Amino acid sequence: MTGLTNVFTLYNIAAILGGTLLGLFVGAMPGLSATMALALLLPLTFSMDTATGLSMLASLYVGASYGGSIAAILLRTPGTPSAAATVLDGFPMAQQGQAGKALGISLFASFIGGSISGIALLMAAPLLGSIVVEFGPIELFAIALLGITIIGSLAQGSVVNGLFSGGVGLLISTVGMDLTTGTPRMAFGNINLFSGISFTVALIGLFSIPQALSLIENSNAPAKVASRITDRLIPKFSELKALMPNILRSSGIGVIVGLIPGTGGDTASWFAYNEAKRFAKDKSRFGQGDPAGVAAPEAANNAVVGGALIPTIALGIPGSSATAILLGALMVQGILPGPNLLTDYGDVTYTLIWAVIFANVGLLAVGLMFTKASVAVTRIPDGFIACAIIALCIIGAYAINNSLFEVGLMLGFGLFGYWLAKAGVSPAPMVIGLILGPVMENSFHQSMLIGNDDYRIFLSSPIAVVLLCIAAFSILQATPVFRWLLAPLRRGTQPT
Repeated sequence: MTGLTNVFTLYNIAAILGGTLLGLFVGAMPGLSATMALALLLPLTFSMDTATGLSMLASLYVGASYGGSIAAILLRTPGTPSAAATVLDGFPMAQQGQAGKALGISLFASFIGGSISGIALLMAAPLLGSIVVEFGPIELFAIALLGITIIGSLAQGSVVNGLFSGGVGLLISTVGMDLTTGTPRMAFGNINLFSGISFTVALIGLFSIPQALSLIENSNAPAKVASRITDRLIPKFSELKALMPNILRSSGIGVIVGLIPGTGGDTASWFAYNEAKRFAKDKSRFGQGDPAGVAAPEAANNAVVGGALIPTIALGIPGSSATAILLGALMVQGILPGPNLLTDYGDVTYTLIWAVIFANVGLLAVGLMFTKASVAVTRIPDGFIACAIIALCIIGAYAINNSLFEVGLMLGFGLFGYWLAKAGVSPAPMVIGLILGPVMENSFHQSMLIGNDDYRIFLSSPIAVVLLCIAAFSILQATPVFRWLLAPLRRGTQPT
Protein backbone atom coordinates (compact mmCIF):
# COMPACT_ATOMS: atom_id res chain seq x y z
CA MET A 1 0.00 0.00 0.00
CA THR A 2 2.93 2.33 0.60
CA GLY A 3 4.12 1.76 -2.96
CA LEU A 4 0.62 2.42 -4.30
CA THR A 5 0.38 5.61 -2.25
CA ASN A 6 3.77 6.76 -3.51
CA VAL A 7 2.68 6.43 -7.14
CA PHE A 8 -0.92 7.54 -6.80
CA THR A 9 -0.23 11.25 -6.30
CA LEU A 10 -0.90 14.07 -8.73
CA TYR A 11 2.80 14.81 -9.21
CA ASN A 12 3.74 11.21 -9.90
CA ILE A 13 0.79 10.60 -12.20
CA ALA A 14 1.93 13.63 -14.19
CA ALA A 15 5.42 12.08 -14.31
CA ILE A 16 3.93 8.82 -15.59
CA LEU A 17 1.94 10.55 -18.32
CA GLY A 18 4.91 12.74 -19.28
CA GLY A 19 7.30 9.78 -19.36
CA THR A 20 4.88 7.73 -21.45
CA LEU A 21 4.43 10.57 -23.93
CA LEU A 22 8.18 11.07 -24.22
CA GLY A 23 8.69 7.33 -24.67
CA LEU A 24 6.04 7.32 -27.39
CA PHE A 25 7.89 9.98 -29.39
CA VAL A 26 11.32 8.44 -28.78
CA GLY A 27 10.10 5.02 -29.87
CA ALA A 28 8.59 6.49 -33.02
CA MET A 29 11.95 7.91 -34.12
CA PRO A 30 13.78 5.31 -36.23
CA GLY A 31 17.24 4.55 -34.91
CA LEU A 32 16.55 5.45 -31.29
CA SER A 33 15.81 3.03 -28.47
CA ALA A 34 14.25 2.97 -25.04
CA THR A 35 17.65 2.23 -23.49
CA MET A 36 19.17 5.35 -25.00
CA ALA A 37 16.27 7.52 -23.83
CA LEU A 38 16.49 6.09 -20.30
CA ALA A 39 20.23 6.77 -20.21
CA LEU A 40 19.69 10.38 -21.26
CA LEU A 41 16.89 10.98 -18.75
CA LEU A 42 18.64 9.34 -15.80
CA PRO A 43 20.46 12.57 -14.76
CA LEU A 44 17.08 14.32 -14.54
CA THR A 45 16.03 11.98 -11.73
CA PHE A 46 18.91 13.02 -9.44
CA SER A 47 16.94 15.85 -7.91
CA MET A 48 13.61 14.01 -7.94
CA ASP A 49 11.97 11.97 -5.24
CA THR A 50 12.69 8.25 -5.68
CA ALA A 51 9.04 7.46 -6.45
CA THR A 52 8.80 10.23 -9.05
CA GLY A 53 12.04 9.30 -10.79
CA LEU A 54 11.18 5.59 -10.96
CA SER A 55 7.66 6.34 -12.17
CA MET A 56 8.93 8.51 -15.02
CA LEU A 57 11.63 6.06 -16.12
CA ALA A 58 9.31 3.04 -15.96
CA SER A 59 6.63 4.83 -17.99
CA LEU A 60 9.20 5.93 -20.58
CA TYR A 61 10.27 2.29 -20.96
CA VAL A 62 6.65 1.21 -21.46
CA GLY A 63 5.87 4.06 -23.89
CA ALA A 64 8.93 3.41 -26.05
CA SER A 65 8.07 -0.29 -26.29
CA TYR A 66 4.83 0.66 -28.06
CA GLY A 67 6.22 3.71 -29.88
CA GLY A 68 8.55 1.55 -31.96
CA SER A 69 5.54 0.12 -33.80
CA ILE A 70 4.63 3.55 -35.20
CA ALA A 71 7.67 3.78 -37.45
CA ALA A 72 7.44 0.04 -38.16
CA ILE A 73 3.89 0.35 -39.46
CA LEU A 74 4.15 3.70 -41.24
CA LEU A 75 7.75 3.65 -42.51
CA ARG A 76 8.63 -0.04 -42.66
CA THR A 77 11.50 0.87 -40.32
CA PRO A 78 11.32 -0.41 -36.72
CA GLY A 79 11.52 2.47 -34.26
CA THR A 80 13.04 0.05 -31.75
CA PRO A 81 14.63 -3.40 -32.24
CA SER A 82 11.64 -5.09 -30.56
CA ALA A 83 9.31 -3.74 -33.28
CA ALA A 84 11.11 -5.55 -36.13
CA ALA A 85 8.52 -8.34 -36.28
CA THR A 86 5.69 -5.78 -36.44
CA VAL A 87 6.96 -4.62 -39.84
CA LEU A 88 5.97 -7.88 -41.54
CA ASP A 89 2.22 -7.32 -41.28
CA GLY A 90 1.98 -3.74 -39.98
CA PHE A 91 3.42 -2.07 -43.07
CA PRO A 92 1.26 -4.10 -45.54
CA MET A 93 -1.82 -3.02 -43.54
CA ALA A 94 -0.71 0.62 -43.87
CA GLN A 95 -0.23 0.14 -47.62
CA GLN A 96 -3.81 -1.14 -47.79
CA GLY A 97 -5.16 2.02 -46.15
CA GLN A 98 -5.45 0.43 -42.67
CA ALA A 99 -2.64 2.29 -40.90
CA GLY A 100 -5.00 3.49 -38.15
CA LYS A 101 -6.34 -0.01 -37.58
CA ALA A 102 -2.82 -1.44 -37.37
CA LEU A 103 -1.73 1.23 -34.86
CA GLY A 104 -4.90 0.73 -32.82
CA ILE A 105 -4.37 -3.03 -32.63
CA SER A 106 -0.74 -2.42 -31.68
CA LEU A 107 -1.78 0.01 -28.93
CA PHE A 108 -4.41 -2.23 -27.35
CA ALA A 109 -2.19 -5.32 -27.63
CA SER A 110 0.65 -3.38 -25.96
CA PHE A 111 -1.71 -2.23 -23.20
CA ILE A 112 -3.01 -5.74 -22.50
CA GLY A 113 0.44 -7.35 -22.67
CA GLY A 114 2.00 -4.74 -20.41
CA SER A 115 -0.87 -4.91 -17.91
CA ILE A 116 -0.62 -8.70 -17.69
CA SER A 117 3.12 -8.52 -17.09
CA GLY A 118 2.63 -5.85 -14.43
CA ILE A 119 0.07 -8.00 -12.61
CA ALA A 120 2.42 -11.00 -12.87
CA LEU A 121 5.18 -8.89 -11.34
CA LEU A 122 2.89 -7.75 -8.53
CA MET A 123 1.82 -11.32 -7.76
CA ALA A 124 5.39 -12.67 -7.90
CA ALA A 125 6.86 -10.05 -5.54
CA PRO A 126 5.45 -11.46 -2.24
CA LEU A 127 6.60 -14.98 -3.14
CA LEU A 128 10.04 -13.71 -4.05
CA GLY A 129 10.21 -11.68 -0.87
CA SER A 130 9.77 -14.82 1.25
CA ILE A 131 12.62 -16.54 -0.61
CA VAL A 132 15.27 -13.82 -0.70
CA VAL A 133 15.41 -13.45 3.10
CA GLU A 134 17.60 -16.57 3.00
CA PHE A 135 20.30 -14.74 1.03
CA GLY A 136 23.50 -13.60 2.72
CA PRO A 137 26.93 -12.44 1.43
CA ILE A 138 27.82 -15.91 0.10
CA GLU A 139 24.61 -16.15 -1.92
CA LEU A 140 24.94 -12.55 -3.10
CA PHE A 141 28.36 -13.26 -4.56
CA ALA A 142 26.99 -16.31 -6.38
CA ILE A 143 24.11 -14.22 -7.75
CA ALA A 144 26.43 -11.49 -8.99
CA LEU A 145 28.66 -14.06 -10.70
CA LEU A 146 25.58 -15.73 -12.22
CA GLY A 147 24.38 -12.38 -13.55
CA ILE A 148 27.66 -11.72 -15.34
CA THR A 149 27.88 -15.18 -16.89
CA ILE A 150 24.26 -15.36 -17.99
CA ILE A 151 24.28 -11.92 -19.56
CA GLY A 152 27.62 -12.64 -21.19
CA SER A 153 26.56 -15.97 -22.65
CA LEU A 154 23.20 -14.72 -23.90
CA ALA A 155 24.47 -11.46 -25.40
CA GLN A 156 24.45 -11.07 -29.16
CA GLY A 157 27.48 -12.55 -30.87
CA SER A 158 29.90 -15.07 -29.41
CA VAL A 159 30.18 -16.08 -25.77
CA VAL A 160 33.75 -14.77 -25.71
CA ASN A 161 32.57 -11.33 -26.82
CA GLY A 162 29.84 -11.26 -24.20
CA LEU A 163 32.12 -12.36 -21.39
CA PHE A 164 34.80 -9.93 -22.56
CA SER A 165 32.30 -7.09 -22.38
CA GLY A 166 31.14 -8.16 -18.90
CA GLY A 167 34.74 -8.54 -17.73
CA VAL A 168 35.59 -5.03 -18.90
CA GLY A 169 32.59 -3.75 -16.96
CA LEU A 170 33.83 -5.50 -13.82
CA LEU A 171 37.30 -4.04 -14.34
CA ILE A 172 35.94 -0.51 -14.76
CA SER A 173 33.83 -0.91 -11.60
CA THR A 174 37.04 -1.34 -9.55
CA VAL A 175 38.38 2.11 -10.48
CA GLY A 176 38.53 4.35 -7.41
CA MET A 177 38.98 3.72 -3.69
CA ASP A 178 39.11 0.13 -2.48
CA LEU A 179 35.94 -0.66 -0.52
CA THR A 180 37.88 -2.36 2.28
CA THR A 181 41.27 -0.64 2.58
CA GLY A 182 40.49 2.78 1.09
CA THR A 183 43.48 2.51 -1.27
CA PRO A 184 43.13 4.20 -4.70
CA ARG A 185 43.05 1.70 -7.59
CA MET A 186 43.70 2.42 -11.25
CA ALA A 187 43.25 6.14 -10.66
CA PHE A 188 46.66 6.96 -12.23
CA GLY A 189 47.11 9.80 -9.78
CA ASN A 190 44.04 11.62 -11.13
CA ILE A 191 41.95 12.87 -8.22
CA ASN A 192 38.84 12.87 -10.44
CA LEU A 193 38.99 9.06 -10.52
CA PHE A 194 39.38 8.57 -6.76
CA SER A 195 35.60 8.37 -6.36
CA GLY A 196 35.32 5.88 -9.21
CA ILE A 197 33.70 6.15 -12.62
CA SER A 198 30.12 7.33 -12.46
CA PHE A 199 27.71 4.66 -13.62
CA THR A 200 25.58 7.27 -15.37
CA VAL A 201 28.53 8.74 -17.29
CA ALA A 202 29.44 5.31 -18.67
CA LEU A 203 25.81 4.53 -19.42
CA ILE A 204 25.18 7.72 -21.40
CA GLY A 205 28.37 7.26 -23.39
CA LEU A 206 27.90 3.56 -24.17
CA PHE A 207 24.27 3.75 -25.30
CA SER A 208 23.68 7.26 -26.61
CA ILE A 209 26.81 8.41 -28.46
CA PRO A 210 27.08 5.26 -30.65
CA GLN A 211 23.47 5.68 -31.78
CA ALA A 212 24.07 9.33 -32.59
CA LEU A 213 27.14 8.44 -34.66
CA SER A 214 25.18 5.72 -36.46
CA LEU A 215 22.46 8.24 -37.31
CA ILE A 216 25.10 10.60 -38.73
CA GLU A 217 26.46 7.76 -40.86
CA ASN A 218 23.01 7.11 -42.32
CA SER A 219 21.96 10.75 -42.63
CA ASN A 220 22.55 10.78 -46.40
CA ALA A 221 20.14 7.90 -46.99
CA PRO A 222 16.97 8.84 -48.92
CA ALA A 223 14.16 9.91 -46.63
CA LYS A 224 11.18 7.56 -46.35
CA VAL A 225 7.66 8.90 -46.63
CA ALA A 226 5.32 7.78 -43.86
CA SER A 227 1.98 6.24 -44.76
CA ARG A 228 -0.98 8.47 -43.95
CA ILE A 229 -3.54 7.56 -41.31
CA THR A 230 -6.94 7.82 -42.96
CA ASP A 231 -8.99 5.30 -40.98
CA ARG A 232 -10.09 5.09 -37.32
CA LEU A 233 -7.53 4.35 -34.63
CA ILE A 234 -9.76 2.47 -32.17
CA PRO A 235 -10.37 -1.10 -33.39
CA LYS A 236 -13.84 -2.65 -33.21
CA PHE A 237 -14.70 -4.78 -30.20
CA SER A 238 -15.29 -7.80 -32.42
CA GLU A 239 -11.79 -7.44 -33.88
CA LEU A 240 -10.18 -7.30 -30.44
CA LYS A 241 -12.29 -10.26 -29.26
CA ALA A 242 -11.06 -12.36 -32.17
CA LEU A 243 -7.46 -11.41 -31.44
CA MET A 244 -7.69 -11.93 -27.66
CA PRO A 245 -6.45 -15.57 -27.56
CA ASN A 246 -3.45 -14.53 -29.64
CA ILE A 247 -2.77 -11.50 -27.41
CA LEU A 248 -3.01 -13.54 -24.20
CA ARG A 249 -0.71 -16.25 -25.55
CA SER A 250 1.81 -13.67 -26.74
CA SER A 251 1.67 -11.88 -23.39
CA GLY A 252 2.54 -15.12 -21.62
CA ILE A 253 5.44 -15.62 -24.02
CA GLY A 254 6.68 -12.10 -23.31
CA VAL A 255 6.60 -12.60 -19.52
CA ILE A 256 8.47 -15.91 -19.76
CA VAL A 257 11.10 -14.57 -22.17
CA GLY A 258 11.55 -11.50 -19.97
CA LEU A 259 12.40 -13.76 -17.03
CA ILE A 260 15.54 -14.92 -18.85
CA PRO A 261 18.32 -12.37 -18.32
CA GLY A 262 19.99 -11.21 -21.51
CA THR A 263 16.99 -11.67 -23.77
CA GLY A 264 14.67 -8.82 -24.67
CA GLY A 265 11.65 -7.59 -26.54
CA ASP A 266 13.07 -8.49 -29.95
CA THR A 267 13.43 -12.17 -28.98
CA ALA A 268 9.93 -12.26 -27.47
CA SER A 269 8.42 -10.52 -30.52
CA TRP A 270 9.76 -13.04 -33.01
CA PHE A 271 8.83 -15.95 -30.78
CA ALA A 272 5.27 -14.64 -30.39
CA TYR A 273 4.98 -13.93 -34.12
CA ASN A 274 6.04 -17.47 -34.99
CA GLU A 275 3.57 -18.94 -32.51
CA ALA A 276 0.75 -16.76 -33.86
CA LYS A 277 1.50 -18.01 -37.35
CA ARG A 278 1.67 -21.61 -36.15
CA PHE A 279 -1.76 -21.39 -34.47
CA ALA A 280 -3.37 -19.48 -37.38
CA LYS A 281 -5.93 -21.29 -39.54
CA ASP A 282 -4.76 -19.47 -42.67
CA LYS A 283 -0.98 -19.09 -42.50
CA SER A 284 -0.80 -17.58 -45.99
CA ARG A 285 -2.21 -14.28 -44.71
CA PHE A 286 0.84 -13.63 -42.56
CA GLY A 287 3.14 -11.16 -44.22
CA GLN A 288 0.24 -9.81 -46.28
CA GLY A 289 -1.37 -7.63 -43.60
CA ASP A 290 -2.83 -9.99 -40.98
CA PRO A 291 -3.85 -8.15 -37.78
CA ALA A 292 -2.66 -11.14 -35.73
CA GLY A 293 0.84 -10.48 -37.07
CA VAL A 294 0.70 -7.03 -35.44
CA ALA A 295 -1.00 -8.00 -32.17
CA ALA A 296 1.35 -10.88 -31.33
CA PRO A 297 4.75 -9.11 -31.35
CA GLU A 298 3.36 -5.95 -29.74
CA ALA A 299 1.74 -7.82 -26.85
CA ALA A 300 4.95 -9.79 -26.34
CA ASN A 301 7.42 -6.89 -26.36
CA ASN A 302 5.40 -4.92 -23.79
CA ALA A 303 4.93 -8.02 -21.63
CA VAL A 304 8.72 -8.33 -21.48
CA VAL A 305 8.84 -5.17 -19.33
CA GLY A 306 7.25 -6.77 -16.28
CA GLY A 307 8.91 -10.12 -16.90
CA ALA A 308 12.38 -8.58 -17.08
CA LEU A 309 11.79 -6.77 -13.78
CA ILE A 310 11.17 -10.02 -11.88
CA PRO A 311 14.83 -11.17 -11.84
CA THR A 312 15.85 -7.52 -11.53
CA ILE A 313 13.90 -7.07 -8.32
CA ALA A 314 14.34 -10.55 -6.87
CA LEU A 315 18.05 -11.09 -7.52
CA GLY A 316 19.45 -7.76 -8.69
CA ILE A 317 20.19 -9.31 -12.11
CA PRO A 318 18.87 -6.93 -14.81
CA GLY A 319 16.71 -8.77 -17.32
CA SER A 320 17.68 -6.29 -20.04
CA SER A 321 19.82 -3.20 -20.59
CA ALA A 322 16.76 -1.02 -19.93
CA THR A 323 16.12 -2.61 -16.54
CA ALA A 324 19.83 -2.14 -15.82
CA ILE A 325 19.24 1.60 -16.09
CA LEU A 326 16.30 1.33 -13.69
CA LEU A 327 18.71 -0.32 -11.25
CA GLY A 328 21.06 2.58 -11.93
CA ALA A 329 18.32 4.97 -10.85
CA LEU A 330 18.11 3.08 -7.56
CA MET A 331 21.89 3.25 -7.15
CA VAL A 332 21.73 7.02 -7.60
CA GLN A 333 19.40 7.06 -4.58
CA GLY A 334 21.94 5.05 -2.56
CA ILE A 335 20.15 1.70 -2.96
CA LEU A 336 22.40 -1.17 -4.07
CA PRO A 337 20.78 -3.84 -6.26
CA GLY A 338 20.21 -7.30 -4.88
CA PRO A 339 17.70 -9.33 -2.88
CA ASN A 340 17.62 -6.62 -0.21
CA LEU A 341 15.38 -4.61 -2.55
CA LEU A 342 12.42 -6.71 -1.43
CA THR A 343 13.32 -6.68 2.25
CA ASP A 344 15.03 -3.43 3.19
CA TYR A 345 13.50 -1.28 0.45
CA GLY A 346 10.06 -2.82 0.01
CA ASP A 347 8.35 0.55 -0.38
CA VAL A 348 10.69 1.51 -3.25
CA THR A 349 10.24 -1.89 -4.91
CA TYR A 350 6.46 -1.73 -4.84
CA THR A 351 6.58 1.84 -6.05
CA LEU A 352 8.35 0.60 -9.17
CA ILE A 353 5.86 -2.25 -9.61
CA TRP A 354 2.82 0.01 -9.35
CA ALA A 355 4.48 2.53 -11.66
CA VAL A 356 4.74 -0.17 -14.34
CA ILE A 357 1.05 -1.03 -13.97
CA PHE A 358 -0.11 2.60 -14.07
CA ALA A 359 2.24 3.33 -16.97
CA ASN A 360 0.30 0.86 -19.11
CA VAL A 361 -2.94 2.64 -18.28
CA GLY A 362 -1.23 5.91 -19.15
CA LEU A 363 0.03 4.34 -22.38
CA LEU A 364 -3.53 3.64 -23.51
CA ALA A 365 -4.67 7.19 -22.75
CA VAL A 366 -1.60 8.91 -24.22
CA GLY A 367 -1.55 6.57 -27.22
CA LEU A 368 -5.15 7.34 -28.17
CA MET A 369 -4.50 11.08 -27.93
CA PHE A 370 -1.04 11.44 -29.43
CA THR A 371 -0.37 8.51 -31.79
CA LYS A 372 -1.41 10.51 -34.86
CA ALA A 373 0.62 13.51 -33.68
CA SER A 374 3.71 11.34 -33.15
CA VAL A 375 3.83 10.63 -36.89
CA ALA A 376 5.45 14.05 -37.27
CA VAL A 377 8.63 12.93 -35.47
CA THR A 378 9.30 10.33 -38.17
CA ARG A 379 10.00 13.22 -40.57
CA ILE A 380 12.82 14.74 -38.47
CA PRO A 381 16.17 14.37 -40.32
CA ASP A 382 18.60 11.90 -38.74
CA GLY A 383 21.38 14.49 -38.63
CA PHE A 384 19.28 16.84 -36.52
CA ILE A 385 18.35 14.03 -34.11
CA ALA A 386 22.00 13.02 -33.79
CA CYS A 387 23.10 16.58 -32.92
CA ALA A 388 20.31 16.85 -30.34
CA ILE A 389 21.37 13.53 -28.76
CA ILE A 390 25.02 14.57 -28.50
CA ALA A 391 24.04 17.91 -26.96
CA LEU A 392 21.82 16.19 -24.39
CA CYS A 393 24.62 13.71 -23.62
CA ILE A 394 27.05 16.55 -22.87
CA ILE A 395 24.50 18.41 -20.74
CA GLY A 396 23.55 15.25 -18.83
CA ALA A 397 27.16 14.22 -18.17
CA TYR A 398 28.08 17.72 -16.97
CA ALA A 399 25.01 17.98 -14.74
CA ILE A 400 25.99 14.92 -12.70
CA ASN A 401 28.85 16.61 -10.81
CA ASN A 402 29.33 19.84 -12.80
CA SER A 403 32.57 18.38 -14.11
CA LEU A 404 34.06 18.80 -17.58
CA PHE A 405 36.26 15.79 -16.83
CA GLU A 406 33.18 13.59 -16.76
CA VAL A 407 32.03 15.06 -20.07
CA GLY A 408 35.33 13.94 -21.61
CA LEU A 409 34.96 10.56 -19.90
CA MET A 410 31.47 10.20 -21.34
CA LEU A 411 32.72 10.98 -24.86
CA GLY A 412 35.51 8.43 -24.37
CA PHE A 413 32.98 5.77 -23.41
CA GLY A 414 30.91 6.82 -26.42
CA LEU A 415 33.78 6.22 -28.84
CA PHE A 416 34.56 2.92 -27.10
CA GLY A 417 30.89 1.89 -27.38
CA TYR A 418 30.90 2.81 -31.07
CA TRP A 419 33.95 0.61 -31.59
CA LEU A 420 32.24 -2.22 -29.71
CA ALA A 421 29.19 -1.91 -31.96
CA LYS A 422 31.36 -2.09 -35.06
CA ALA A 423 33.16 -5.12 -33.64
CA GLY A 424 29.89 -6.89 -32.90
CA VAL A 425 30.28 -6.73 -29.11
CA SER A 426 27.20 -5.88 -27.06
CA PRO A 427 27.66 -3.13 -24.44
CA ALA A 428 24.88 -4.60 -22.26
CA PRO A 429 27.16 -7.07 -20.39
CA MET A 430 29.55 -4.20 -19.66
CA VAL A 431 26.73 -2.23 -18.05
CA ILE A 432 25.76 -5.28 -15.99
CA GLY A 433 29.40 -5.59 -14.92
CA LEU A 434 29.42 -1.97 -13.79
CA ILE A 435 26.29 -2.57 -11.71
CA LEU A 436 27.18 -5.95 -10.22
CA GLY A 437 30.89 -5.19 -9.71
CA PRO A 438 30.55 -3.40 -6.33
CA VAL A 439 28.02 -6.00 -5.15
CA MET A 440 30.35 -8.86 -6.14
CA GLU A 441 33.41 -7.29 -4.53
CA ASN A 442 31.69 -6.35 -1.29
CA SER A 443 29.99 -9.73 -0.87
CA PHE A 444 33.25 -11.53 -1.70
CA HIS A 445 35.15 -9.68 1.05
CA GLN A 446 32.35 -10.38 3.54
CA SER A 447 32.31 -14.06 2.57
CA MET A 448 36.06 -14.32 3.05
CA LEU A 449 35.75 -12.78 6.51
CA ILE A 450 33.01 -15.26 7.39
CA GLY A 451 35.07 -18.21 6.10
CA ASN A 452 38.45 -17.04 7.47
CA ASP A 453 39.83 -16.67 3.93
CA ASP A 454 38.80 -20.23 3.01
CA TYR A 455 37.30 -20.42 -0.49
CA ARG A 456 35.36 -23.51 0.51
CA ILE A 457 32.93 -21.16 2.24
CA PHE A 458 31.14 -20.84 -1.13
CA LEU A 459 30.41 -24.58 -1.04
CA SER A 460 28.82 -24.38 2.40
CA SER A 461 25.58 -22.88 1.10
CA PRO A 462 23.31 -25.10 -1.04
CA ILE A 463 21.81 -22.03 -2.70
CA ALA A 464 25.26 -20.71 -3.64
CA VAL A 465 26.32 -24.10 -4.99
CA VAL A 466 23.25 -24.30 -7.23
CA LEU A 467 23.77 -20.75 -8.50
CA LEU A 468 27.47 -21.33 -9.19
CA CYS A 469 26.66 -24.55 -11.07
CA ILE A 470 24.14 -22.68 -13.22
CA ALA A 471 26.75 -20.00 -13.89
CA ALA A 472 29.27 -22.64 -14.98
CA PHE A 473 26.70 -24.36 -17.18
CA SER A 474 25.66 -21.07 -18.80
CA ILE A 475 29.24 -20.71 -20.05
CA LEU A 476 29.79 -24.34 -21.01
CA GLN A 477 26.54 -24.74 -22.95
CA ALA A 478 27.58 -22.08 -25.44
CA THR A 479 31.11 -23.35 -26.04
CA PRO A 480 32.10 -25.32 -29.18
CA VAL A 481 33.26 -28.27 -27.04
CA PHE A 482 29.84 -28.62 -25.43
CA ARG A 483 28.08 -28.43 -28.80
CA TRP A 484 30.50 -31.07 -30.15
CA LEU A 485 29.66 -33.39 -27.26
CA LEU A 486 25.95 -32.79 -27.65
CA ALA A 487 25.78 -33.27 -31.43
CA PRO A 488 26.36 -37.06 -31.42
CA LEU A 489 23.77 -37.49 -28.68
CA ARG A 490 21.24 -35.77 -30.88
CA ARG A 491 22.10 -38.27 -33.63
CA GLY A 492 21.82 -41.17 -31.20
CA THR A 493 25.57 -42.00 -31.24
CA GLN A 494 28.54 -41.47 -28.99
CA PRO A 495 31.39 -39.02 -29.79
CA THR A 496 34.52 -40.57 -31.22
